[in-house]
Amino acid sequence: MYNVAIICPEGALATGITGVIDILNVANILAKKPMFSWQLVGVETQSVKTSQGLTIACDLKLADLHSTDVMLWIGSQFEGPQKLWRACRAFTPYREHINELARSSEYTIATCTSVCYLASSGFLDPYHVTSSWWLKAFYQRHFPQLKVSQEKVYLQDGKVITSGAAQCYFTMMLHFIRQTCGIELADKLSSWLAIPELTTSQQPYMQIGAFELHQDERLLALQNYIKSNLSAPLTVEQMAKYLSVSERTLIRRFQKQIGLTPSNYVRLARLEKAKQLLRTTRINTGDVAEQVGYQDIGSFNRIFKDQYGKTLNEYRAQFS
Repeated sequence: MYNVAIICPEGALATGITGVIDILNVANILAKKPMFSWQLVGVETQSVKTSQGLTIACDLKLADLHSTDVMLWIGSQFEGPQKLWRACRAFTPYREHINELARSSEYTIATCTSVCYLASSGFLDPYHVTSSWWLKAFYQRHFPQLKVSQEKVYLQDGKVITSGAAQCYFTMMLHFIRQTCGIELADKLSSWLAIPELTTSQQPYMQIGAFELHQDERLLALQNYIKSNLSAPLTVEQMAKYLSVSERTLIRRFQKQIGLTPSNYVRLARLEKAKQLLRTTRINTGDVAEQVGYQDIGSFNRIFKDQYGKTLNEYRAQFS
């Protein structure tokens, strides 16, 4: 039997806590024997207030947890990079303790923003991890040493399993059940709880609004300019001239504040505008492509499908 310590930071998503417990509990029921036990672990107190204000009693505090088979970190509500960084620094006093627990555990698991909390201990430095797609710039600024892929829904490297935003934990936990209990139990669990097999990428969920959570006013002005001029060429050279900087400086500024290259940001802005036009108008797909800066409908259709897993017509059909 695996003992799972569920680490619950302040502002944790309640569904993250209860959802994980539901998965472990149903796994026990389907296996007809106890495969997992669990305990809730508060950080500084023996309770946690979730993001919507629900107070959940915990079994013990982090400092009183001395061993576990599985250390599982729950993500908290994202309220901007500054608040997230303050939350990360709150784990500094527990750095060595977290490292000892992680080293001695059979599995160390983190979801969503909790990947940042675990990263603050330094334990994740040797591992490849994934996390919420909108945190790319945050990792580049505060944890540049980490090997992070924001695109993957979940990622396992050795005994470390990490996942992306919020509900990615369903697919990640299903993978964990396969690892520990076998494919037969995992398949039963997937059927009972109707857990979908998400794609291996978080790309379909990306939205440009999440890349505006920074304080660089000139860059924000450029981002607004881009969104208002999607049918224009919008080359790196033109964008650099708009900011009165070199192309190299523009690229570096984008990577630091946004976590994307200027070209990838423009591409995402165009795709998002195309989605909006397909949902809300009956403009033909060729005109949609032109309005967002693509003259070749075939090329744009391929780019759209690479991002969202559907062609332009398939996407529109969902809303007809």
